[in-house]
Amino acid sequence: MENNHQEKEKNVQKNAQTRQIRFVEEGVKTQYANVFNIGFGAEEVVFLFGNHSVDPNIVRIESKMAVSIKTAKRLAVTLGNLLRRYEAIHGEIDITPPKSTEEKPHIQ
Repeated sequence: MENNHQEKEKNVQKNAQTRQIRFVEEGVKTQYANVFNIGFGAEEVVFLFGNHSVDPNIVRIESKMAVSIKTAKRLAVTLGNLLRRYEAIHGEIDITPPKSTEEKPHIQ
């Protein structure tokens, strides 16, 4: 009985290794975002992506994506690995906010 289970497990692993997934991007929209926010519920994580508007107090949300908690964790791990590889090649990414270019009035 145990040998039969082990053989089935080997077949499942073999099929998983040889399975090819094809990504179809037909009709997909590519959007740029320079602002994001993340929220979560009991069973999902919600990503909001947007862009600054002319008014500095307004961010226009361009897209919203909800994923399962497990997918969010896989995304976080994959993104972390990608960033580590990028920084190993190109150096550390500076994420400090840019300094304001506006001169502040001198108050006496």
